[in-house]
Amino acid sequence: MMNTALLETTATSFREQMSSRALPLLAYWYTSRGDNPVPDRTMFNPYALREWLGFISIYQYDPVRGDFKNRLEGTLITEMTGQDWTGRWASDVDQSFGSTFLEELAEVHSTATPTIDSVRIYQKKYRTATKLLMPVAENRQRGADQVFLAMFPNW
Repeated sequence: MMNTALLETTATSFREQMSSRALPLLAYWYTSRGDNPVPDRTMFNPYALREWLGFISIYQYDPVRGDFKNRLEGTLITEMTGQDWTGRWASDVDQSFGSTFLEELAEVHSTATPTIDSVRIYQKKYRTATKLLMPVAENRQRGADQVFLAMFPNW
């Protein structure tokens, strides 16, 4: 069941600054989960996500480290930021930029609730992007074990 109230609130709150690509992806997340807390990877596959692929990175939760490893960095995210974080940890991002990225991923993971926000692109002065974090289950029995990051330029 889709949470239309969240979509409407988000659209109103960020309408002036949000990329128009973000809301359809968030709507797809809600639709594809069905009656489950989060969608599984069979719904979040490259074919289904083709229009957003370059804007998506996949972070895999590692319960031993309590951290998230970037398994795939979207090519358009790399182009936007000038950096490829594939194989690196969310805590590495925090150390480089003084951010709270690991904490944000952990919140999305533990609550099984997506978030959307407008964020500064640290590598580009005066540039922002719409950041969407969405929990996904690689194995439904274990619950959410991945967080998909989508970043769309707001320019």
